[in-house]
Amino acid sequence: MRSVMIQLRSIKELHTFIDILEQYPGNYEIASGSYAVSAKSLMTLLSLDLSKPFKLIITSNDADEVLQKIQPFILHE
Repeated sequence: MRSVMIQLRSIKELHTFIDILEQYPGNYEIASGSYAVSAKSLMTLLSLDLSKPFKLIITSNDADEVLQKIQPFILHE
């Protein structure tokens, strides 16, 4: 399991992000506050406040490749 902080700044970025995740098997969750939702669900993600960063939790054998593909959305300190 891997986790990173991500920021999705627009609906276009949200669509791109989901399109990337849908290419890989595994479980992808967005943790927001005290709950977690599927990171592959457009309707669920649209209900979140996109102005705030989210924690992405990846449970997949392809985690390294997924992290490379979603680099533009990862927050770097």
